[in-house]
Amino acid sequence: MKPIKKVLLVVLILPILLVVVSLFLPSRYRVERRVLCKGRPEVVFAQINTLKNWADWSAWTVKRFPDMVTTYAGPDSGPGASMTWDGKSSGNGTLKIASSDPAAGITYDLAFEQGRYLSKGRIQLEAAAESVTVVWVNEGELGGNPVSRFFGLLMDKMMGPDMAAGLANLQKLAEAKPPAEPQATPSR
Repeated sequence: MKPIKKVLLVVLILPILLVVVSLFLPSRYRVERRVLCKGRPEVVFAQINTLKNWADWSAWTVKRFPDMVTTYAGPDSGPGASMTWDGKSSGNGTLKIASSDPAAGITYDLAFEQGRYLSKGRIQLEAAAESVTVVWVNEGELGGNPVSRFFGLLMDKMMGPDMAAGLANLQKLAEAKPPAEPQATPSR
């Protein structure tokens, strides 16, 4: 009878202990990756500001999720442009550009599983003389749900490698574009 009492005690105490521990975990998550592109900021901006272009560089594509169906709504680019995806392997979600600035980058709202999980993100451009640093950030609230707070501890490991892969693809695209032709000075 003693082993049964021990098992019952563990079964009763373990969930309580996990809930108490979760109270001390962060209620927010943040994932950030960055890359330096030796290219023009306007080339990078065109890729991030037009959601149909994301298929050329993002890690979350039909190549990875063959059953994923992506649809686009709103304008082709900039604020209001959105894409929605659905698939057994990819899950479902919506990404909508909230703001767009050629010098600074974009911000977006992201919703997974019919809006059950919400986050905000940005792809920020930091231009220098012959290059641009691209900073991709995704962050969200985890609320008070103990499971969500434990899940939040894994967000960097889950999203970070895909964000880094996407930025590496974006870097290749940006660096493959030929440099701008110098403007001819009109003769007098």
